[in-house]
Amino acid sequence: MLYVDIKKRLSSYELCVHLESDGGVLGLFGVSGAGKSMTLKCIAGIEKPDSGVIRLNDRVLFDSDRHICVRPQERAVGYLFQEYALFPNMTVQGNIIVGLHRLSRAERPAQAQRLMEEFRIAHLAHKRPDNLSGGERQRTALARIFASSPELILLDEPFSSLDTTLKCELIPMMREAIAAYGKGCLMVSHDVAELGAVCDYVATITGGVSSAAAETDAFMEDVRRKYESLGVTPMIYRSKE
Repeated sequence: MLYVDIKKRLSSYELCVHLESDGGVLGLFGVSGAGKSMTLKCIAGIEKPDSGVIRLNDRVLFDSDRHICVRPQERAVGYLFQEYALFPNMTVQGNIIVGLHRLSRAERPAQAQRLMEEFRIAHLAHKRPDNLSGGERQRTALARIFASSPELILLDEPFSSLDTTLKCELIPMMREAIAAYGKGCLMVSHDVAELGAVCDYVATITGGVSSAAAETDAFMEDVRRKYESLGVTPMIYRSKE
């Protein structure tokens, strides 16, 4: 279970986020600059909230009153950055092996091979990131995250740099991989269609303040009504079957 109740003063507003998730994929929706990525960074430990509490399962990751702030590398959180943050001087295999630090050196190659086959990138094992397409980089970054066996997966605008055709190809693969992994996931996006296709619940950040999470079907219906009140037919979809 993920529990987040934090505040952080930013340049033009105060970010106030309250999120709770018992599993599945929780989406966080908002316009650019709303504080979505900052929320992920606070959960991952890259940024420090001014006050509040962050808990993951039975561990306290942050508690301002108790002066607890667990280091990022000790949080067991996998973070997929917008630009994937692959090591440019390493091959696909090398990037994935980095995530297998909990295994012995002898075990790492076989596990890396299994992950590359699972994410359909085994044929790219010896290529470097600058020789990969956007979709191939994303799959490599996901495989590296899964390699570290995190308790929580954070996805920061995972499809923002991909064209529509590639999104349609990769969304089902990502959804299937997350479901098979069976751990919690928090995905941020300003794209309603992406959230509708991937998430089980969606919360919204407006003016720096988060809303209570709603089931995705209810969120999509609310978006549809808002568009139609403006006389616009929204280009959104909902297909998780």
